[in-house]
Amino acid sequence: MPYELDGYSLFDDKGEVKRLVDLAIRQIDPLVTIDRLRKIDFSYVFTLAKKGKAKEVEFTREEIDASWDWRSGNIDETVLKKIEKAINQL
Repeated sequence: MPYELDGYSLFDDKGEVKRLVDLAIRQIDPLVTIDRLRKIDFSYVFTLAKKGKAKEVEFTREEIDASWDWRSGNIDETVLKKIEKAINQL
C-alpha cells in the first residue's frame, strides 16, 4: 500500500481520520454526528450521536490505514460495517 512506501500513515493524522469517519457516516445517515473522538494507543474511539442517543465505535490502526485512499471513495469495508452497525443501534 502506498502509505507504507512513503512513510505516511493515515492513522497518525487525527483530522484526516475524523474526516474519513465523517464521510462514511454521511453516506449512511446524514443525521448522525460525531459527538466525541479519542485516540488510544493503537485505535480511535468515536462516539456517534443521533437524537439524544450515543454509541461508541472503535477503529484499529489497520482498519484506518486500510482506508488510506478514502478521498477516492475507497473506505475499508470493516470501517463501513462498524459505522453502519453503530448507527443501527442508535
